[in-house]
Amino acid sequence: MGAHGGEPPPIPFTVEQLVGEISSERAATAQQACAAFAQLATRAPIPASFRGAVPAVLSVVERRDEHGFDVAARESAVAALVALCACVEGAAEDAVANGAVAKLLAAAAVEADRRLDLNALECLRVLATARAASAALVADDAAMDAAFAFVAERAVPGSGPDPNLTRADPVAAAALDLLCGLASKRSDEGAARRAVVERGAVGVLAKALAATRDDEVAVRALLGLAMTTNEGAQQAELAATPGAAAATLRFAKSTDRDVAEVAKRMWARLGSNADLKPTLAAALRESVAETRVEEA
Repeated sequence: MGAHGGEPPPIPFTVEQLVGEISSERAATAQQACAAFAQLATRAPIPASFRGAVPAVLSVVERRDEHGFDVAARESAVAALVALCACVEGAAEDAVANGAVAKLLAAAAVEADRRLDLNALECLRVLATARAASAALVADDAAMDAAFAFVAERAVPGSGPDPNLTRADPVAAAALDLLCGLASKRSDEGAARRAVVERGAVGVLAKALAATRDDEVAVRALLGLAMTTNEGAQQAELAATPGAAAATLRFAKSTDRDVAEVAKRMWARLGSNADLKPTLAAALRESVAETRVEEA
């Protein structure tokens, strides 16, 4: 046994050293410091004092100037922010209080970059899992509006620069994971779920389901819909989304048993709503026609 009794060694620098590197006027230095911290955070315990690095990391997330703070620097900074918020108690709350949501969305809006989108979505997901941070986000209408719009734009497969509906879209999957995380929260008495439903989560999830042919994306859309369609009006919105009801039937025949089971339960829920019978009959005909085309 080593000096640490088999435990991983502590992180080999202080928060002051990390902040000093991140605050460098050299983009390469700041980027390397953020990337190194994000990697080490998965292997070493992070002291509570590192909560103090949140403002410095956020300054790199939002920095764009002549010193070379480009998309690569922002990707590393967001990865470091994810590590801080996930590993250090209170860091998520500090991030929200320091405008992390607006800064993340502004950074991702500068240029289309899938890795930056993925990092930003993961950071939003981590923020949503922290009770106080999530409550602060949901209570801020402007921040919630902006975050939902960002997620909605990325949740539908094929909406990116390289659409391929038969292959898993990691950005769409990450966006749907975030929606599911918000819709599934129970510690806030359903406040997060209501916030996303009021902003159109059912329609976004239904469009994602209709657009994909990939089980991994579909199961996320179906799980999200299972958590957001308890009421008749929400079920009607799902059924009215072009292709969504037929997609539910299609995935009920999936070779992935988990996907098929979730899809079957969703179809049964829709079928229990008498007002939707004409829509579901049309979806059934569409599904039969699609099957015949595939078999031809």
